[in-house]
Amino acid sequence: MSESAASPIAHEPAAAPWLQRIAETPPWSPVRLAIVTALVLTALFLAIELVAGRFPILLDPIETPVTRGARVDFRIALVLILLFSCLPAAYAHGARGARRALDELLPSLEGSPEETAALHVGAGRLDGASLRRAGWIGIAIGVAIPFLTDREPGVWALWRYSPEPIAQRFLLLGVGWLTARLLYAVAVESRRLSRAGERVRVDLLDLRVFAPLTRQGLRHALAILGMLSILALMLFDYDKRGLVPVVATAGGLVLAAAVTALLLPLVGARRAIQRAKRAELDWCEAELRSARAELADGQRPTQPLADLVAWRNVVLGVHEWPLDAPTLRRFFLYLAIPIGSWLGGALVDHALDLALR
Repeated sequence: MSESAASPIAHEPAAAPWLQRIAETPPWSPVRLAIVTALVLTALFLAIELVAGRFPILLDPIETPVTRGARVDFRIALVLILLFSCLPAAYAHGARGARRALDELLPSLEGSPEETAALHVGAGRLDGASLRRAGWIGIAIGVAIPFLTDREPGVWALWRYSPEPIAQRFLLLGVGWLTARLLYAVAVESRRLSRAGERVRVDLLDLRVFAPLTRQGLRHALAILGMLSILALMLFDYDKRGLVPVVATAGGLVLAAAVTALLLPLVGARRAIQRAKRAELDWCEAELRSARAELADGQRPTQPLADLVAWRNVVLGVHEWPLDAPTLRRFFLYLAIPIGSWLGGALVDHALDLALR
C-alpha cells in the first residue's frame, strides 16, 4: 500500500475519488459538501426514526433504562453522521492544500523540468487500488469496534436491534472506510511533499521557503484533530460499556497521527537543511584551519578569524526543523480543540436531553 518505492513520475496519476471531484467542482467546496452530506443523512435518519415510531420513546419524559438507552444511541448516531460528513471534506481539503503547497514550492526546486512537472501533476492524486485497500482495512476495524463497545457476541445480528444501533453499525463501516483512506492520503501526500522539500534550494539565512510545507502539515494536523474533536463528543456517555476506552484509544492514535502529520512533510526539508549546514560548516572548518595556518606562519589571515567564528555560530544556530514559534503556537491551539469538544460534550448531552423531553 506504500507508494514510497514508486516514483511519482513513473505512472500517470489515478483519477480523484468521486467525492473529491464533487468538492472541487464549483459551486461545491469541501465545506459545502460536509454541510449538505450532514443535512441529508440527518434528515434520512430522522425519517427512519419517524417511520419506526421511535420518537414516543425518545421524547418520553419518564427516565427508564429503555428511554435512556434509546437517547444515548440516538446521540451516538448523530455524532457518527457528523464524522462521516466531515471526512470527505477533510480529504478534499487536504488534496487541494497539497497541490497549493507544491505550486508555491516549484520556483525553489532543483531538478529537471520533467521531474518538477510530474510532482505537480501527481499532487492530490493517489493510486486507486491502494486507497481501496486502506478503505477495506478501515471497514475491518469498523466491524470490530461494536464487539469492543458492547462486549456481546451478537453485535452484528441487526434484527435484534432498534433503528439507532443499526444506523450506528452502517455509519461505523462508512467512517472506517473514509478514515482509513484519509490517513493513507495524508501519509502519501506528506511523503511526496517531504521528497519535494529535500530538493529545495536552501538559504540558511531565510528558511521561509519551507513555509508551504509547514502550512500543509498544519492543515493535515487540523483535519486529523478535527476527527478527534468529533470523537470527543461521544465521551458524554459513560453508560455504554467499553465506549470510553475505545474512544480514548482512538484519541491517542489520532493525536499521534496529528503530530506525525505535522512533521512528516518536513522530513525532507530537514535533510536539505542538514546538508546545507554540513556543507557550510565544512567550509568554515576548512577556512578556520587555513586562517590558523596563516597565523602560525606569521601572515595575516585571508579570512578574519572573528568573522569565520561568528558565521560558524550563526550556521550552528539554524534550526534543522523549519518550525517557528507561531507554527508551534498554532499547533498547540489546534490541540485544544478536542479538549473544548470534550468539555462541550456535557452541554450537548444536556441540550439534546432537553430537546428530546
